[in-house]
Amino acid sequence: MIKSKLLLLFLLTTSLKLAAQTVDTVNKNKDLEFITGSKIEVASLTPLQTNNLTVLGKIWGFLKYYHPAVGKGNYNWDFELFRVTPKILAAKTDQERNKVLFNWISALGTFKTSEKVPVAKGNIKYKPNFSWFKSNKLSPEIISLLNTIQQAERREENYYVKLYDAETPIAIFKNEADYSSLKYPDAGYRLLALFKFWNIYEYFSPYKNLTDKPWSGILNEYITKLISAKNELEYKLIIAALVAETKDSHSDISTLEFPLRSYFGIYSPNVVIDFVAELPVVSYSKDEGTIPRSLKKGDVIQQINGVPVAKLIKEKSQYITASNRTMELKKLSALLLRTKDTLLRVTFMRDKKIDTIELKCHHLNRMYYGKPLPADTGFRMINPDIAYIHASRIGTRLKSVMPIAINTKAMILDLRTYPKPTSFGWDIGKFLFNEPAEVARYTAVNIEAPGLFTYLPDDYMAHVRIGAVNPSPYKGRVIVLVNEETWSLGELTAMALRAGPNTIIVGSQTAGADGSVGLPVSFPGGQSVGFTQIGVYYPNGKETQRIGIVPNVKVKPTIQGIKEDRDEILEKAISLVN
Repeated sequence: MIKSKLLLLFLLTTSLKLAAQTVDTVNKNKDLEFITGSKIEVASLTPLQTNNLTVLGKIWGFLKYYHPAVGKGNYNWDFELFRVTPKILAAKTDQERNKVLFNWISALGTFKTSEKVPVAKGNIKYKPNFSWFKSNKLSPEIISLLNTIQQAERREENYYVKLYDAETPIAIFKNEADYSSLKYPDAGYRLLALFKFWNIYEYFSPYKNLTDKPWSGILNEYITKLISAKNELEYKLIIAALVAETKDSHSDISTLEFPLRSYFGIYSPNVVIDFVAELPVVSYSKDEGTIPRSLKKGDVIQQINGVPVAKLIKEKSQYITASNRTMELKKLSALLLRTKDTLLRVTFMRDKKIDTIELKCHHLNRMYYGKPLPADTGFRMINPDIAYIHASRIGTRLKSVMPIAINTKAMILDLRTYPKPTSFGWDIGKFLFNEPAEVARYTAVNIEAPGLFTYLPDDYMAHVRIGAVNPSPYKGRVIVLVNEETWSLGELTAMALRAGPNTIIVGSQTAGADGSVGLPVSFPGGQSVGFTQIGVYYPNGKETQRIGIVPNVKVKPTIQGIKEDRDEILEKAISLVN
């Protein structure tokens, strides 16, 4: 049976939220100078200032996690940023900047160094990237200092970060004030928001190398954007766009909190849309059949309040964090029809004819609708040869139905959901495999050498293997159904089941969000976000993040299928058996 802590890797967001962003209520050095503001005022930046701030942001983060004096909590490191930033802004040349940085770093004091125990090459997934030491016109003296700091003796627990535990190797960020009362933070605090998140992601995300833009360049780009933010809404939209740069479907800035709640709208009609070939299509309308003038399944939305949907998609997509386009559109489907009014004018196409309708909208707090769930219990016989099992609706009944399912020619396992119980794949795997099979490899963060990601040992991963010694495993075909609803643990489950000899995957691209979500990181102003910290890879080290589970047989819903209320992926699976 898979260890509960291994499954916990995929459940951390809910189970550990209360421990997030723990703050040391007794400030070690009683530093309160910048509690109400950073005292930094910047209206605009020159290219030199932007570049110098980029260098400062990287050095500030490196020292936070690598310098022993900072790691012991001897400084309020947020406030030290506010003290050095005016000097960096005032520097007219690289030499002036370097003098400020050298004096600042040197003032942190001396420390012991130690020779690091080398990690076997085969166990390393990614090494820390310090190439920027030599690419920013830093003086030889500063480069020497940084290299020495890299070799410093460090404790396993830094004042600002610690490992949750050996079996759940994620970083717990602590003693981080959230500054939630600063709804529209000043320029210094806006820079702090950027530097804090950029460095946390730089050192503790196994997927920072998978972003569309190089993560190293994000810092420079967003310094200018955040400095120019003129109000709370602009600031928080820029933070949402910053998080979206991670391309991690596990990450989300809430659109239900002010002011993003008002920006995206607090009302919505009783309609569900899905995307088909990039087109928003009505897949469910609560009013269909009860109100004469209403949207119907299969209607293709063209405009919303007179604005073409293509324009709305482009505007809103920049604030959506998603690993791939499929997941981006899925998240967008929940935002597209949100409005600030109780009425929404929608132009749509039905049977090749364009029409416009005005829909009544309801407050988000009062919406209790959705596609009705099937009445089955998660198990049914499609015909005497085919058993169908739904990975969440089956619940605790799996063991009782397997004596029936085991005698069929094919089992269809529906993973277009989040498995419940979470051990679903491993429970059913006992019937499908003749011996344990390798599923994946995980990586862990490293607190003593932030930015280093190593594979977890084989004895740890042995507990993730699927199957058991079984002299009489299931002989029929196993067909696993997937789509964009297959994410995180669902994707790991599909990976595990795919290891079987008679298994094929049918459906469309999955969410591409494999791994464990760490605890939320807070931004000044009250926003917070988590991100994937434990990387998941195929046994050969191949990536799954952003790619998702690639089906053997690709099937995508069609507008006609939605109109006729058909499950085209299931239909294809049945046809493969027949």
